[in-house]
Amino acid sequence: MIEAEAGRALAEMQAMVRVLRTDRPADLAPGRRIADIEHLADHGGSGPAVDVEISGDLGGLPPSVEAAIYRLAQESVTNARRHARHATRVEVRVTADDTSVRLRVSDDGDGHVHPAASPGYGLIGMIERAHLLRGTCVAGPDPERGWTVTAVLPRTGAAT
Repeated sequence: MIEAEAGRALAEMQAMVRVLRTDRPADLAPGRRIADIEHLADHGGSGPAVDVEISGDLGGLPPSVEAAIYRLAQESVTNARRHARHATRVEVRVTADDTSVRLRVSDDGDGHVHPAASPGYGLIGMIERAHLLRGTCVAGPDPERGWTVTAVLPRTGAAT
């Protein structure tokens, strides 16, 4: 088990070094924003339909919060499409108030198929991303059906 983890860690490190060694110029395009979540909505493609609703005061959010909410939504939708058995719908809801931005992504599948007993790197990365901004991210099965990811980030985006 330790050897397998060490092998995975080495492979990840080698992949990072390959990326750092490329001669391509840095990507200077602006980061993703909460408004970009609308592009995750599925309009007739394969897999479950994706419905997006964004509400509340989203003005003045730091780019780090906007990018984190987008990435958390993107990963959650990707996970639902890959792992939610018999899902017909994925709902993405973003709401903001005076102190925080809240993301909720849920599906109506029969359950998620996970090859390992521990959470995958995607879920771990999501939790770490939220914690970096002093927020929370929780993912798990719903009591009756489906899977939900909920993240709450402070509007300030203060990194730890």
